[in-house]
Amino acid sequence: MNNQWASQTHIPVLKEHPFYRIMAIGTSNMASAKESATMINAPLTFTDHQALAKSKEIDLVVISVKVPFHYEAAFAAIEQKKHLYCEWPLGINTTQAKEMAVLADQANVHHAVGLQARQSPEVIYLKQAIKQGEIGKVLSCTMQVATQGKGGITDQKSSYLLKKDNGASLLTINGGHSLDILCYILSDFKELSATMNKNYTEVIIQETGKKTSKDTADQILIHGTLIDGTSASIHIQGGVYPSFILEIRGEKGVFRLVQNHSFGHVQFGNLKIEKITHPNYSSLSNRTNDIYFEELKQSAEKDKSPKGYVEKAYNQFAQDILENKRQVPNFHDAVKLHKLLDTVRESVETGKKIVLIDKYSY
Repeated sequence: MNNQWASQTHIPVLKEHPFYRIMAIGTSNMASAKESATMINAPLTFTDHQALAKSKEIDLVVISVKVPFHYEAAFAAIEQKKHLYCEWPLGINTTQAKEMAVLADQANVHHAVGLQARQSPEVIYLKQAIKQGEIGKVLSCTMQVATQGKGGITDQKSSYLLKKDNGASLLTINGGHSLDILCYILSDFKELSATMNKNYTEVIIQETGKKTSKDTADQILIHGTLIDGTSASIHIQGGVYPSFILEIRGEKGVFRLVQNHSFGHVQFGNLKIEKITHPNYSSLSNRTNDIYFEELKQSAEKDKSPKGYVEKAYNQFAQDILENKRQVPNFHDAVKLHKLLDTVRESVETGKKIVLIDKYSY
């Protein structure tokens, strides 16, 4: 299934990959499908996802369409026992995501979800450094996620992101990718409380100047404790100057994961790691102005882009299929993340702190 994200990441990666060959392009419009197929020399084109899934020439279906269409496309592929790579969010809600995961397992097909920021060299480095105790026991983390989108102005193609029933919003996309990285580096949430606010209930469409209604939050605050005891504070916001910063404070130092020229999407890459190290608290006395963040790691150009992340995911996915392993982020990881977002919503609706005991099982 083709769209702008697919044309920038999936298609160029698969064109050059030794383990994959693009056999078909599927879109809602045959003219655009044929145009795309001609450009990449794909022999087949489809406008019907069921017909695409039934093709004997296809072993793996990549789903990169708007979220409301993920479920039906995945169901068709699973029914034909095709391996699956589906972008995040997996479904419009947890119910769809759970059913997709269960059905894929029952069909004994391999499945991957597009949580590609886990493939970032900086994220992997940071996860290992913390595990090895480079800043001692982790005490707290704060994360700031801000995007210029999903506020008071949008373009036509992005307007569907403003309706919560579509399953694609500030919480699920910017929040989902960022929370996944936080939990991947540190640990899952033990308990949390959350607040969501809407500064904008109407949004201006850039192309027409007309207004459309918006029922999704543009300010999201999450506070809680991770399973490892880390105190966590997260602020996710839309319609503001973009940035992404994850700061992790330990007994012996501080790590920062920062996105250069940010759009508020950690999965877009261009990350760097900064670090302050101090042997003990006494070393900080009267020296505050002498301690600076040191830039520790920033990837080479080819490794820091979303295309690079997707390429690494496909490398791992190919190995999983060939060796019958389950290492790439899959539908079960997606279900766990959907459940975390459900817990955020539950806290907002009830005004209570929620303990996440058994919420990840199903």
